[in-house]
Amino acid sequence: MGDIQYDEATADALVKASTAAAEKLRGQAAGRRSAVEQGTDDFSGAYATRFEESAQIEAEDRPKLASVLDDLGDQVNEVTAAAKRERERQADLAAWQVRQDERERKAAESPLGVFEVPAGMGFDFKPSDTPIAPPAISASFSARGRTRTGDGTSGGKSSADPDHLRSFATAYRALDRGAAEELSTLRSAWHGFTGSCGWARIESATFLTGFDRLLEENGEDAAWAERIAEAFERAGGHGSLSNATLDVSAAAELPAAFEKMLDPDLSPAEVAELWAKLGYSKADENDLKALPIPVLSRLGNLEGVDYWARDTANQVVLETRITEAAEQVEALKTTIAYDNGAAYLRASTNLDALRDIDDALDKRKNQGDRYLISLTEDVPPLAAVSIGDLDSADNVTWAVPGMGSETTGMRAWTTSAQHIYDQQADGGAEDRAVIAWMGYKAPPVPVMSGSLDFGVLTNGAAEPGGDNLATSIRGLDAVRAGDEMPTTNVVAHSYGSTTAAFGLTQPGVHVDTFTTIGSAGIPNSIPEADDLHATHVYAGQARNVWAVPGDEKGDQWAGSGRLSPVHNIDPTSSEFGATAFGADGVAGVDELKGVKDHGVSTPDGEGYLDPGTESLTNVGFATTGQPERMTEFVPKGLTDFEQSMLDQMMRAP
Repeated sequence: MGDIQYDEATADALVKASTAAAEKLRGQAAGRRSAVEQGTDDFSGAYATRFEESAQIEAEDRPKLASVLDDLGDQVNEVTAAAKRERERQADLAAWQVRQDERERKAAESPLGVFEVPAGMGFDFKPSDTPIAPPAISASFSARGRTRTGDGTSGGKSSADPDHLRSFATAYRALDRGAAEELSTLRSAWHGFTGSCGWARIESATFLTGFDRLLEENGEDAAWAERIAEAFERAGGHGSLSNATLDVSAAAELPAAFEKMLDPDLSPAEVAELWAKLGYSKADENDLKALPIPVLSRLGNLEGVDYWARDTANQVVLETRITEAAEQVEALKTTIAYDNGAAYLRASTNLDALRDIDDALDKRKNQGDRYLISLTEDVPPLAAVSIGDLDSADNVTWAVPGMGSETTGMRAWTTSAQHIYDQQADGGAEDRAVIAWMGYKAPPVPVMSGSLDFGVLTNGAAEPGGDNLATSIRGLDAVRAGDEMPTTNVVAHSYGSTTAAFGLTQPGVHVDTFTTIGSAGIPNSIPEADDLHATHVYAGQARNVWAVPGDEKGDQWAGSGRLSPVHNIDPTSSEFGATAFGADGVAGVDELKGVKDHGVSTPDGEGYLDPGTESLTNVGFATTGQPERMTEFVPKGLTDFEQSMLDQMMRAP
């Protein structure tokens, strides 16, 4: 027989901890009621009902847990009392046994073999040798889950004041922190009790798990309220939002229908079908803005989704990313000395790109409606800006840039796309859209930009870029499938023509016209214009000159690009089979200037897409179905530099 394992001090500590936790939980009633009342102010609709239901569950579960903790303290006190009685019993029995042993010894020594009880001594009864069983401890509590979305919330609308919901969340979290402190103390006390009071018999003890779950549910209520507040803030503050939108915005996880639509393995046509089932229209623009930023970021780049929705999503994301990028740049200013400013430079370039995209969309700075139909998560991002409404335009043109292009120059490229848009109006096109498509990572301009990257002579950027362009074209086909399809065109400059050519050989891709300007070369795998999925193929290039001092003005880079071993086909050559057009200007006609540079725009207005050039005029005719009005391509002779090089070769021995 030995002492029982039961430390009364540890047991007392558990009683104090459970009592304190119970008092804390009961004492929070008024504070939580006040927080809920604040949250429900100006909150109406199905989501307000769910909010009140969740608050009611909390108001019922919390006092239940407090009662369980009170009972736990009482039960531990009963066990402590039983432990005291058991120790007393054991002590009494041990003392009696000592006396009994003495009596038996004396009896053995007695001649009569018996122990004579002294006069006046009563009978010494043996204490109970049956151990006292410890009372069972049972402290069970399970917090109920709370339904916040689904199950009837999707119909109709709800309205809320985001400030009131945020106040609720702040107050709830503060109360939860207070309860969590008591839980931490209680958990430590319980672990101490179970470790040093092994004599106690525990039948059930789920109160800690239940306490954890209660606080988790409370925390999710606060996070849920904040997600609803954020949704209303993105939508402009007060007002109402559809419950279907809040089902996405307020949920911790996306609803299955939305998650399915965002599956990257779906085709644009499959996405379009799922998008249509969601039932969003332009009237739901505010609802769309209310969706979580990660959802908007994916939605804005999802081919098959209506373009108004993608623009709405991308502009919300753009605003958020500009703010985040500016904060990152500011934070990295102090790190410049540690990594030679690499992280700061990268962040600054990203911010410049985001701001330039924003400038390209600014109606105060630009002509006509513009839509941000693509904004990738790359740093800096890729992007596409549409001038004109792609959901309704009768004529759509992708403008694909060449080497050295990136979104730090998005506004400039969108301006060139605007020139195409304006020129098409002169050609008679009315409901039209031109996409300034910067949807691939173009190779840099070698040497001149300080780079020794000669990727422009490979297909390394063109092939994945072509895949991206093909996906974009399929996206338009999917969105407009139920309507009369628009006329579709691709205008590609420099290395962009190499990229676009790859895209226009993809299965399921077709455009009405493909026009190259200053081509860096069509891939050798596409030897003829008929190999492209385009009804008509046009090509224009200014006189081929070389970037050397003293040579004539013209296109100084296209010919260099065609020195590539893998994309050296000149689309203006008769062997290729495209319809070549003039770009050097028409003598005697002032309004048709000649192109004097490889770029699309120059300070003197002599780039391929500068207004008033023969090149842009012909692009306008090509993309509006008026090839008969295009000027003819006139082959050029050798430049002065080329002639001098030839003369030297002829004179050489």
